[in-house]
Amino acid sequence: MTHSIPRLHPGRSFRDATDYLYRLPRGAKSSGLARAGEFYDRLGTPQDAVRTVHVAGTAGKGSVSTFLASILDAHGWRVGAHLSPHVRSILERFQVAGAPITECAFLDLVDRIAPVAEGMADSDVGMPTFFEVANAIAFAHFASVPVDYAVIETGIGGLLDATNTIRRPDKLAVITRIGLDHTDMLGDTESAIARHKAGILPRGGHGIALRHPSREVRRTIATVAQERRCVLDQLDDRAISCDISAAGTHVRLHDSEPMKLGLEGRHQGVNAALALRAAEFLAARDGWSLDPARVRDGLADATLPGRFERRTTVDGQQLVLDGAHNAVKLAALTSTLQDLYPGQPSTWVLAFKDDKDIDAALAALAPSAAGIVATEFRETGGGTGAASCMPARKVAERARAHGLRSIAVECPIEAVTMAGLVAGDAPVVVSGSFLLLSAVTSVLEPARSAHR
Repeated sequence: MTHSIPRLHPGRSFRDATDYLYRLPRGAKSSGLARAGEFYDRLGTPQDAVRTVHVAGTAGKGSVSTFLASILDAHGWRVGAHLSPHVRSILERFQVAGAPITECAFLDLVDRIAPVAEGMADSDVGMPTFFEVANAIAFAHFASVPVDYAVIETGIGGLLDATNTIRRPDKLAVITRIGLDHTDMLGDTESAIARHKAGILPRGGHGIALRHPSREVRRTIATVAQERRCVLDQLDDRAISCDISAAGTHVRLHDSEPMKLGLEGRHQGVNAALALRAAEFLAARDGWSLDPARVRDGLADATLPGRFERRTTVDGQQLVLDGAHNAVKLAALTSTLQDLYPGQPSTWVLAFKDDKDIDAALAALAPSAAGIVATEFRETGGGTGAASCMPARKVAERARAHGLRSIAVECPIEAVTMAGLVAGDAPVVVSGSFLLLSAVTSVLEPARSAHR
């Protein structure tokens, strides 16, 4: 079996290192948690080196993590953020002070970590996966800088996720919006999924969760917290109001003045509120004070690729790039489009992994869609699962079943061009997978830096 083990050879380049990571296993039969735990133990437990906020949820993980990192950064703390998936470069996953890791630092870490991963190939748990190695890079990077706080997103679920190897008793857990996704792994009810997400709650520690409208889901999370003697703070979103207009997205929390958000959409109000609640807890626990002006700056400065990202093609076509890939996220994207472009349905360019609930996704986006150009992407690695792209013709067929005009264009660049020919005043929306967003970057005009 050794012939199939990925090897990183001397004299490697940045491209060699990324290719090496993409050749790593995408999944394995043995428990990923046990394998990840042994892997990180062999590396010296870098996941426990710094104070950590651990974020899980079906939707909003990246936004909450970004808002929180930006708030902490505005207060002068050095913050590491491990975000996934990436859109344009793998370096986006490993950020300190809002800037991606350098190629040189990335190569040094891969050089350090690869031999340890390769040394586990013949062990009982097997060789670590791409996601487990990516976590190791983040943990080791944040430990070596070092950062004051690390904000870590889960991959899938929480209970058995490779990030759930963080053992620090002062870990703060944050649970965002919960809905149906990855049902083949997490269960086909929101309560079952909630139990997985709540698996990140630290024993004897503290957790913050968005209050779910379902009593059963709330009870599930509270039960896990009680079992773990974890103090649980449930954020009630009914006290949060959010306005969106051409002037941007503004959130009002309780009696506060409206605060501008760097990420667009009404749903971002809840994500910002969760991040602020987490920052409030950290400040109280660690003996520092939140400055309202710096909170305002942090929320306004937050940026995140692939979340209602407005871009222009080299031909002048306006696009919205959003990696929404499940019904919860697509409903939020649809709401934002309707707020900003009322009465102007958009033409969508769509591609999905073949494990997605395509009918639920199409039902969520239908209210804002004038038509669908279904397309495909090439799987290049870097995800958390092994699903491949759903055929464009299948997406188009299901879209027509939902009453949407649709065609299949397998090449994503041609699909964007085709959508632009029939689009009205509203932008073309490119969505369904972050891999699709990556596939269309070659036709985009350069953007200003997205770093905080």
